[in-house]
Amino acid sequence: MKKLLIIGLLFPLFTFGQTNSRSWDGKGIKPNSKFRTLNLFINIIYDVNLGNNANFPDTANWARAYNEGINNEAIPVYLLDFIDTAFDSNNRRGSFTRIYAESSFDSLQIIGDFIVVNIKESRILNLPLVNNQYCSNTAFCYNNIATAAIEFINEKGGLQTIYGHNSITDYDCESNNTIYFTQTMIRNITHSYGGLNPGDGFGNAHLGSNQIKIGPQYYRFGGRGSFQCVGTSDLSTNPSSVVTHEVSHSLFGNNSFHTTGGNHRGSSEHMPFLCIQGGHGLMGAANSGLVCCNGYERWRMHWKHADAPDYITAISFENGDFIVSDIQKEDGNKRFILRDFITFGDAIRIKLPYKDGSACSNQYIWLENHQVGRNNKLDFLHHSNVTNVDCRPAGRPGIYAYYQVGRDIISGTSSQVWNPNERDNLRMIPAEGYWDYKIEQVDDFQYSCINWNTYSYLHKRDNPNPFCGYHDQEIQFHPLEEDNIVSLPRYTRLWRKKIDNQIIDSLVFLGDDRDAFSTRTKLNMGTNPSTCNAKTFYNSLYQDGTLDYTAHASRNNQTTYLTGLSIEMIPYANNTFLVNIRWDDFNITNDVNWTGKIALKEQAILTYGKTISLLQNRTPAQCTRDEQSNCFAKTTLFSCLSGSSFTQEKLSKMIIDEQSLLFLDSNSAYFVSVEAQIVIKKGEMIVHENAFFTVDGEIIVEDGGVLTIYNTTKMGKDAQIIIQPGGKLIVNGG
Repeated sequence: MKKLLIIGLLFPLFTFGQTNSRSWDGKGIKPNSKFRTLNLFINIIYDVNLGNNANFPDTANWARAYNEGINNEAIPVYLLDFIDTAFDSNNRRGSFTRIYAESSFDSLQIIGDFIVVNIKESRILNLPLVNNQYCSNTAFCYNNIATAAIEFINEKGGLQTIYGHNSITDYDCESNNTIYFTQTMIRNITHSYGGLNPGDGFGNAHLGSNQIKIGPQYYRFGGRGSFQCVGTSDLSTNPSSVVTHEVSHSLFGNNSFHTTGGNHRGSSEHMPFLCIQGGHGLMGAANSGLVCCNGYERWRMHWKHADAPDYITAISFENGDFIVSDIQKEDGNKRFILRDFITFGDAIRIKLPYKDGSACSNQYIWLENHQVGRNNKLDFLHHSNVTNVDCRPAGRPGIYAYYQVGRDIISGTSSQVWNPNERDNLRMIPAEGYWDYKIEQVDDFQYSCINWNTYSYLHKRDNPNPFCGYHDQEIQFHPLEEDNIVSLPRYTRLWRKKIDNQIIDSLVFLGDDRDAFSTRTKLNMGTNPSTCNAKTFYNSLYQDGTLDYTAHASRNNQTTYLTGLSIEMIPYANNTFLVNIRWDDFNITNDVNWTGKIALKEQAILTYGKTISLLQNRTPAQCTRDEQSNCFAKTTLFSCLSGSSFTQEKLSKMIIDEQSLLFLDSNSAYFVSVEAQIVIKKGEMIVHENAFFTVDGEIIVEDGGVLTIYNTTKMGKDAQIIIQPGGKLIVNGG
């Protein structure tokens, strides 16, 4: 029986001083290093509390041990598929070795040796009591378990050889007789008895002052390593396991660098989004979608293809050369070819042009072509490679997109490079788009994809909400009517999803076939998803319920800025994509719902027959209930700022409803063409006296609607303003 692992934990102490730092130096492991890790696998034989043996199945992956010993029995069958004992770039076998080699283009080479220790519970209980955050006044704790295992190895005369590898002389050492990196993996403990549940772990953790005898000498343990409780599943089939997650901490940083599904509420650094985000990346752990790395991680580690001229590159459509593809508006329109990301490293990063203020972080859109199922890489949706699981798709080949918020300084002071308060700063941009979701209560059902638990609710995809809605890879808040503040009991992971009348049981919060842009697609301000920036709301909600959303409020970017940015993705030859990027695409060619605070600084054209509905955002966007909207979001405000221009073509319609406001600023221009309509329902439109407002069509003010204009408004010969009973027209302030 498969169980879904939870994310690992990390609690090292770092100081954020003003020394010069570089992200590509790593946080304990250098990203271009080559080393052997000592892998210590520990199986507890419960001889005092015998009932604990029943907590863990006696699986074929890693069997229960009955007899104490070193490498004597219950040896995990997956070891040589988990990590290689020698590095061969042409024949990488172990998934742990492969994931870092493929991510780094062989710059990071990690191989390993194995020791399997089967040890009695009673040995550990004879050690001194431990009293820490995870073990309260007990000797049976993960650190004592590791100490007992080392003492047992030495008691048995030490190691003459290492299981799975015959050499003991080629460890990379900080100094003589020091083991560079150690991974301690315990099979069968729990949080209540041992300090860690399966899937929990610590990065940047090591075996302290212990020494292990190998041959005639004692070896010290260096300051690098990790602790994990790994459970009974096959580690080799899961490149996004807790083991990978904890080792990645030694590359990217401490808990404040949790991203792409690896975040949790056991850390208090602020993050830019209200919800914990899913996605793909080496920090993803159990809640990641694709099991591979991402371009943001490669950029921070300075991992690039040998032929690439820089760390964010793609192929020029014009001449086929590698060119820099880290672009912004000032670079103008561009065309790139994206080959497979994992194989060649091709990626595009687009800096978005506007933000609310200087305190707000820069935002970027990343594009990566993942040829899932075609590239022979560790690049597929989590758990889809498990042979007895048919509920998980492998993923669709195509372009995967996501936002990067902040953390765009990778060389500078420590506080700049390792900024602690931008945790979980990547957000997926799924091809499916963003939606309002509702919780529906249903009869209890047993979820039969990976975790086998019982649930009594599902998430129903409701209205499209491109600027403020949820995506299905984030853990969503769904407050009740009586709630006035968000809280952890209202925090729900999307196990079961309903679209119209279709119920989907494929573990969609770990990604599905709706994520990739696989067919010809164009995104701009008028699509779902759009090319507009993400909205940020910096907050920290700790696992004990402590909530802070004020300390970094000045950094919030609460405005959606409409721009002419469009991204067209076209399938091209040999599983590549042609990507056209323009900055002058102002046409809105779809019916769309717009919510939240929206600002037009450039141009926008609502094309023939299309409708924009300004509505109330019903996806939580803040931590408290708003008095005016009675939602966890403010009422919608769409501002045409000074210097901007908005045009409604024939038969187009602007609907203003649910207390929304359309505001035309001084020196903005708004044109309503013949047979086009503005319909003000329960909302308001305010036209500044010095705005250029020209109406050749029709404005209808319904019951509850308000229109405020001045005599500077220009009315065509066929123009009409219709005030229905209950509507209000205010002219010249009177």
